[in-house]
Amino acid sequence: MIPIFGLHLHPHRFFESLAFFIGFRIYLRFRRKTTISEEKTVYILIGAILGSFIGSALVASLQDISKLTHSIETYGFVGIFQGKTIVGGLFGGILGVETGKKVAGHTKSTGDDMVIPLAVAMCIGRIGCFLTGLQDDTYGNPTSFIFGIDVGDGVKRHPTSLYDIAFLLVIVTVIRIFTHQKPYEGFQFALFCTSYFLYRFGIEFLKPTIKPYLGLSSIQWTCVLGLLYYSIYFIVKRRMKYAESPVYIH
Repeated sequence: MIPIFGLHLHPHRFFESLAFFIGFRIYLRFRRKTTISEEKTVYILIGAILGSFIGSALVASLQDISKLTHSIETYGFVGIFQGKTIVGGLFGGILGVETGKKVAGHTKSTGDDMVIPLAVAMCIGRIGCFLTGLQDDTYGNPTSFIFGIDVGDGVKRHPTSLYDIAFLLVIVTVIRIFTHQKPYEGFQFALFCTSYFLYRFGIEFLKPTIKPYLGLSSIQWTCVLGLLYYSIYFIVKRRMKYAESPVYIH
């Protein structure tokens, strides 16, 4: 627990709240001026919030069916919302935003300005996950590797939360340096999401989570869906860019 002004705050909730606050402030500070009307912004924001919330809870719930069944028996329908995961929230938020844009009739990309705020927020949130130790489902398998850390049970484990932070810092730095001249709006966000889905698919094998779906977890299958989504996205964007290229007749 974190002692602040006489209160004892749970590290996961504390850093999660801090992540939302700081991430949003960074977005407001560095976002570019757009011509999106307030009405369209509301639709997109609602889509993002609902999509993230539903996706995060649903994917987390499907990780362990027996735990989900117990939660529903104990709490009723709200038992579905007892857990959450970044992967489900990210994928659900993407679908929610795209749905909101469809409803609002907005066709331009809105994601590139979210790369840094999102990465910073995810890093801050992962600090809370790491400090929560065994109470959080983000710890890794036992290991004799040099980076192994005891998270509370006397066993050195992969500090997968810290791996997440390191990966996010590296991928954001690479994206900002090497895609400054991006081929189209939305490219940086798409590259960020694709990289994260690919990373999370692999890193889940270092966690002692249940993998009941053909040897994969619900998080990994969500990553597969995310990678499929962006594979189609990149193909469509490439064809659109090719179609818009001038044709020279000699």
